[in-house]
Amino acid sequence: MAARVEGRRRWLERMQLAKARGLIEKIPGGRKPGVRGRVRSPDPRAARLERTAEKAIEMALKDLPVPLDKPPEQMTDAELFAGNFRESLLFNRAVLKQPIDLSAPDPEILKTKREVALATQTAAVRIKVAELRPPADDGVVERLMQRVAALRRGERVIEIEPADGSE
Repeated sequence: MAARVEGRRRWLERMQLAKARGLIEKIPGGRKPGVRGRVRSPDPRAARLERTAEKAIEMALKDLPVPLDKPPEQMTDAELFAGNFRESLLFNRAVLKQPIDLSAPDPEILKTKREVALATQTAAVRIKVAELRPPADDGVVERLMQRVAALRRGERVIEIEPADGSE
């Protein structure tokens, strides 16, 4: 144990010397950033929800197109939706980044952060499900449209009825 303490002391002296010489900006180790001005909820489940929501927001913002510099009146519906969705994600991220005072946590802020995290996760899941869904099979509709077009042209459309085995 004494050797470990002595080794740490020597390492710390080397690091302090390197910092004084300007070789490094900061001595490694110490408290993790974000613990003093805590941003996440003290509840582990809520903190996990917030982390997951932040990741989903980052991924969604990467996939969204770059906002356009034209007035809303000239935008298409898709461009308006993408712009509104981007603003919503940025707002959600701002809410999740609000610091929490652990000495007297405000239950309303905790509740709001939890609701925003859940809503963001729900939106992210819906987007992923939509991406994974196979394209709709328009074959049936296409065949019906061809038959209607043939009937309008006066052609005979032969229908083959399935055999029911009663003959």
